[in-house]
Amino acid sequence: MHVFIKRLLFLLGIVLVLLLASFTYHRLALQRENASLNPVGQMVAVNGYKISVFVKGQGSQTLVFLSGAGTASSILDFKDVYDGFSKEYKIVVVERADYGYSEDTSKSRDVSVILSETRQSLAKSQVSGPYIILSHSMASLETLLWQENYPSEVKAVVCLDWAFPESYFQLKRHPQMLRLARWESQLGLLRLLPRQLYMPNENLSDSDRRLYQEIAYRQLLSQAMLNESLCAKENDKKVNSTSIKSQMPVLLMVSNGKGTGFGQEQWRHYATSFAKGQKNMEVTYYDSPHYFYHYQTKEMIRSIEEFVQETTD
Repeated sequence: MHVFIKRLLFLLGIVLVLLLASFTYHRLALQRENASLNPVGQMVAVNGYKISVFVKGQGSQTLVFLSGAGTASSILDFKDVYDGFSKEYKIVVVERADYGYSEDTSKSRDVSVILSETRQSLAKSQVSGPYIILSHSMASLETLLWQENYPSEVKAVVCLDWAFPESYFQLKRHPQMLRLARWESQLGLLRLLPRQLYMPNENLSDSDRRLYQEIAYRQLLSQAMLNESLCAKENDKKVNSTSIKSQMPVLLMVSNGKGTGFGQEQWRHYATSFAKGQKNMEVTYYDSPHYFYHYQTKEMIRSIEEFVQETTD
């Protein structure tokens, strides 16, 4: 037993030394990387911190992109999508607290607070509505609240593989695992993992991939992102989870469920159940994972442009 304890303490000592070495290297690398991380959009002050807003183009139709939970860089994640749209559109990407170039915050991640910050960010960036909102995954909750409370600001909605409200009833939260993942990120262990685990967009150029990695090393699972994930179930209860206003054109784009934690049949059931009886909705299915827009990009863009032309002025 005495020998066992000595070996255990020796192994623990090695682990602690390795963790300290990882943390030290991580902090030094962050200092070097942060010096080259210059925001590509505007930084606007909202609610006590700065939010990144990227604007491209001068088209008459304004597309506002909102990413799902845990996407390190919204601007880079959507890049191959918005680059494919014609010049008829103005492209806007709003990065929530702790996403991309936006600063971290300990402020409440209640969905009404997030929506208020998004709307203020657009106003301060001189981007006026009405908007066509393209939101992915968990950004469904913010979008639902937006069209419910401020319908005059929303011209149409494109649901990029939404996490539909019904799915949150089945969502299994693991707060301790999320907190552990945050500590692992702060220790720099993310640098040891394959980038495919945290970088869904493999279509990026080599330079943009490196940039995405540097942003992920700095931002992924900091305070705001962690709190947002922990608040998901409570936020779901604060929106109208059964429908979208009948006059609102809606395009539902649904993946095969891979990467969501649900099987294809169950994941697609949430979409069909949500759309049932709503004549303002068009549903399309894609045999690709949750970030389907990186796999069938051209097809998706073509469908969205046709949808916008047919349903909006």
